[in-house]
This record gives sequence, structure tokens and C-alpha cells, in this order.
Amino acid sequence: MDFSLLEFVPDGIVVADEQGIIVFANAMAVNLFGWEREELVGQAVEVLLPARHRGVHRGLRRGYQEAPRPRPMGLGSDLAALRKDGSEFPAEISLSPLRSGGTTWAVAAVRDTTERRRVEAKALLYRQAKEEVRARDEFLSVASHELRTPVTALHVQLQMLGKVVERVGAPDPVRERVASLDGQVRRLAGLVEALLDLSRIRLGRMELSREPVDVAALAREVAAPYQADLDLARGSSVTVVAPGPVVASLDRVRIEQVLVNLVGNAVKFGEGKPVEVRVDGDAGRVRIEVVDRGVGIDAGEADRIFGRFERAAPAHHYPGLGLGLYVAREIVEAHGGRILARGEPGKGAVFSVEIPG
Repeated sequence: MDFSLLEFVPDGIVVADEQGIIVFANAMAVNLFGWEREELVGQAVEVLLPARHRGVHRGLRRGYQEAPRPRPMGLGSDLAALRKDGSEFPAEISLSPLRSGGTTWAVAAVRDTTERRRVEAKALLYRQAKEEVRARDEFLSVASHELRTPVTALHVQLQMLGKVVERVGAPDPVRERVASLDGQVRRLAGLVEALLDLSRIRLGRMELSREPVDVAALAREVAAPYQADLDLARGSSVTVVAPGPVVASLDRVRIEQVLVNLVGNAVKFGEGKPVEVRVDGDAGRVRIEVVDRGVGIDAGEADRIFGRFERAAPAHHYPGLGLGLYVAREIVEAHGGRILARGEPGKGAVFSVEIPG
């Protein structure tokens, strides 16, 4: 029989007679198995299978000859084919009977599934990694909520203790110790809130509650405690510059969070030098700039510092998780705005926020 039309089939095609002897192999099969066509013809089809599968295959082949019909041939989930050089490859094999002149040939279509299995394995790893990340973010959310309650209670208790210490006129070392503990608890509360915000962002649960907000007045509220601290400790200043009220429909709590982060960073990295907060708006947009004259940032760092757990300065110089700017960016972008940074090492930094109002 002429099998030449099978030469153009894109899969490897091997044709065997009723005794399981190979009578034809197309070019793709020759390429797949590494045999010359003349070497394959005349051999038992089992030569293309690993030794561990040959006995089972002979039984399957006899059963197939008794009831030939199109069907996939499977030897379990670990279906493999054998090359001439002894190497194996995962294969997908299907069988079709071909009848002519009282003779039935078995036409096997062989496909190397190495690449497909590699892609499937990568897809499985991706799904597993994605599920692990989701589980981690869920844990982070639950853990942050659980930590929030005792930290808040501890903060309240320390505030009460501080009032008692002041009222009874406790010695300076006692007052200093209570103030130090209160500062540490405040820092811990800030870390918990940062982790909670991170979990909300990762799980897509950050919601905005918009209302009319005077951003200029809000900036002055945020700057006031920093100004008092700088006046006492550094002799520096935080100045808010605005043409008047700048009102926009924003989430007040979230925009305050952005301002606290930017102004706090400017004070922290400003090396005691003046910090200026500029607020203005027009044509339905609000613009905020926080300018310092401190350590500055390199141009190549301007985008990186908005990533999770990223920071512009070494961690041992400035404590923190490196989440503040990441959260600030997410808040600004959730409002439909953008936040950018620019600066120069040793000459300060400018953080610009623009939000449609």
C-alpha cells in the first residue's frame, strides 16, 4: 500500500502491520526517534518504546488487532517514547486503523509533549505561587488586625500613665522612660498600620470615602506637630505655602496619610533644614509639592523608592519598613492621580502629587 500521503502529516507517523512490524515511518517520525527510515522499517514497533513498557504494549497491540478502531493509546499517565540513542521523551500517541485488501494496518501518530509539559509545569508553579501569595496576604491582613487591638490598648494605657506621671510630679528619669515607651509604641502602631495598608492594597480592599477637603488646611494640620518638634529639637521649620483654600473631593484620611508620609520623610531626611509644603489647584486638579534640602535622591532611584520595602537611604541610618511611599503611591493612584520624585544627592528632594479633584 502507498503511505506517501502520510509524509506530510505534521506529527510523527509510524505504520505497523498486523504482526506489529513497522512498514512505514514519515520524516517527522525519523526526526523524532533519531533512526534512519531504512533502519526502522522491518523492526517491531516496540523498539520505539522503553523496555519497561514493551510487554504491556504487546498485549495492548493484540487487543487492538482484535477490535481495531480510532483511539488513543495509553500506558498510564507516564507515557514515553524511546529514541535510538536510548533517551526518552514524553509522548502523546493515538492509533487509527487503516484497512485495504483484507489487511489492517495500525497508524500511530506520535507527538513529543516535552514543551507542552514544560509549559504546564510552569503554569502549575505560577498557580501555586499565586495561591501562596494570596494566602500570605490573607495572613498578613489577619495578623495586622489582630496586632492592632493590643497595640492600641497599650498606647492608651501609656497615655494614661503619662498623665499620672505628670500629675504626681514624677522624677525626670521616670517621665523620660514613659515618653520613650510611648514613642516606641507609636512606632509599633505605625508599622502595624503600614502592614495593614499593604494587605488591603494586595487584596484589592482599599476603598475611598470622598468628601470635600481643603487640602491647604489639611497640610497645615499635618505640618503643625512637625513644626513644634523641629522648633524644640532642631531650630528648623515646616512651612505650608498655599494661595488660599484648595478644596477637592478626596478621601480625607487617605490624603492625610500621604501628607504625613511625605512631610515626615522630608523632616527625617532633611537634616534639620527647612521643609516647604506647597499646595495649589486649578481646572479641577490639586497639586502638592513637599520640598526639602536634605540628603536628596539620585535620579536613578526616583522610581525605585516607590516599590514595596524600598528605601532611598540605608536601613541602619533611618528605621522603617520601606512601605510609606509605596502606600502613598497606591493612595494617590486610587484617586486617579500620580506621584513623582526628583532630586539630587546632597541637595534635597521634591515629591510632587497631582490629583484630579
